[in-house]
Amino acid sequence: MNPYDVDWSKFKESKTITDEGDLLKLRLLAKLNDIIETMETQEILDVTGLDKSDLSRIRISSFKRFSIDRIIKILDSLGYRAELSVEKKKKKSK
Repeated sequence: MNPYDVDWSKFKESKTITDEGDLLKLRLLAKLNDIIETMETQEILDVTGLDKSDLSRIRISSFKRFSIDRIIKILDSLGYRAELSVEKKKKKSK
């Protein structure tokens, strides 16, 4: 069996994430991944107090287990802060 002989028609199309909270989490996780990219795993665990499993989830941007507050606390433990702007939604044209 060739593991690279894949029938792509069997795969479902990815869902588009539209929830504003989930999009914010993904943006925060992307920034967090940029920050920890050059750090050693043990250093990240020591500074943040994360478990290895949570660090793994962060690295693959698995955002469901993290609240926005928790991600910001992790950024804070690394010496960073987050800023947020609030804007009114634009009306959709018909």
